[in-house]
Amino acid sequence: MKRFTWFTFLYLALGVCLTAIALGYPNLSSGLQTSLFISAGVSYLVCLFSTFPFWRETAIRFYRRRNSLVIAPWLVVGFIIVWMIWEVQSQNWTMEAFLQVLSWLLVVLLQAELIVITWQVNSEH
Repeated sequence: MKRFTWFTFLYLALGVCLTAIALGYPNLSSGLQTSLFISAGVSYLVCLFSTFPFWRETAIRFYRRRNSLVIAPWLVVGFIIVWMIWEVQSQNWTMEAFLQVLSWLLVVLLQAELIVITWQVNSEH
C-alpha cells in the first residue's frame, strides 16, 4: 500500500521547482543546469520511494539501532543551513550562488523527515 505524506509532496514540489528553474534560465552554465536537473531527478526518485512502506521502516530500524545519533539530523540541518547562507553571502548574493545551494534542500528535507519519523516513533512509545 502506498503512503503519501507531506514530505512526498515537498519532494515533488522541490523537483518541479528545480526543473522549472533549470528550464527557465537558458543562460545558465551547463554545469549548473546539469546539477539542477540531477537534483530534480533525485528529488523525483525520493518522492516515489517515500510512498512505499520500506522507506519509513528503514528509517525506524536505523533510528533504533543508532539511538545515540538522535541529534545527528538536527546537526546536519543546522550545518547545511549555515553553510548555504555563508556560501550565498560570500558570492555577494548572486543568482548563481542561490541556484548552487538549492540542490542541498533535498538533504535538508531528508533530514527533516528523519526528525519527524523520530518524533512519531517516540510518541508511540
